[in-house]
Amino acid sequence: MSLELDSGKEEKCLDKLISIRWPEGYSCPECGNKNYWTKALRRLLICKNCRKEVSPLSDTLFSRSHISLSIWFEIIKMLTNSPERVVTATAIFKEVDLGSYRTAWEALRKLRFAISWNEPRRKLGGNVEFDELVISGKVGDYSKISILGALEVGGMKRLSLQMMKNPDEMNIKDYFKTNFSSKTNIIIDSEKLYIRNWLALNRMKQSSSKQMYGSNFMNLHIILQDIKFGLRNGHHGISDKFLQENLDEYAFIFNNNDDRGKAFDLLIEYMVKTPVSEYKLSGKKSRSILSIIRGNN
Repeated sequence: MSLELDSGKEEKCLDKLISIRWPEGYSCPECGNKNYWTKALRRLLICKNCRKEVSPLSDTLFSRSHISLSIWFEIIKMLTNSPERVVTATAIFKEVDLGSYRTAWEALRKLRFAISWNEPRRKLGGNVEFDELVISGKVGDYSKISILGALEVGGMKRLSLQMMKNPDEMNIKDYFKTNFSSKTNIIIDSEKLYIRNWLALNRMKQSSSKQMYGSNFMNLHIILQDIKFGLRNGHHGISDKFLQENLDEYAFIFNNNDDRGKAFDLLIEYMVKTPVSEYKLSGKKSRSILSIIRGNN
C-alpha cells in the first residue's frame, strides 16, 4: 500500500515536471512519436513506438539525486510558501525525511543556485528606496562586506539585493549603472551622508526619506533588518561564496509573494534550465567565512 502511494505521488510529480520541461508536449528524440508510457519509480518515459527510454531528470539539477521527485517538490513548496522568506537546511531536515542534514543542505544549495543563475536582473525605476547593511566589518573599513538593498516602491514593487565587498565611490559605479534606470529617483536615509555622496558622484537623482515620507523611516529598513535577523539566527557563520545565493532566494520569494503557485512552477523550471556543469564549477570556488553579524548598522 505504501509503495502504491509513493508511486502515485511520483507519477503526479513526474507529470508536472514533464509539463514544465516540455510545455508544448513531449516527443521522442529518436522517432518523434508523442505517445509514451511513464515509469514513475524509475523516473523514465518510454516511447510507445520505438521503446526509447528517456529520463525527464537528465541534464537537470534533479539528476543523479537519490531524493525522490515528490520529496524534491515538497522542499520546493516549503521554500516558495515559507512566511519566513528564508528557509534553512535545518528546517528542511526537521520537516522532510531526508536521512541527513547534509542531504538537506545540498538540496537547498541546488535550489538557491538555480534561482541565482536564472532569475532575471531587471533594472529598477521610478521611486526606489536604497540603503546599505554592513554585515562584516564597520562603515569606513577597507575590508567590510555589505548588502546593498534597493526596493521599487511604485509599479511592481521589486526588491534587489547585492553583496559587495567594500563599496565606495570608486567601485559602486557599475552597480548603479546595472541596477537602476536613468530616470530613477533614489530615496535614501538623509543621515547617511556617504550614500548621498555616492549618488551625487554618479549623477543619480536622489530624495531624502524625510522629503518623501516626513521621516527617515523606509520600508527597506524592515527588509534589511529581517535579512540581518535571518542570517544571524539561521547561520553560525556564512561564506561569502554562498551569501549572494541566500540574498537571491530572499528577493525571489519577496518578488513572487503575490503568486506562490507561480513561484513553485518557476523554481522547478529553473532547476530544469540550470546547466549542471555550472553548478559543479560553483562548488570549486574558494570561500571565506563571514561572522554574522558584526557590522554596526
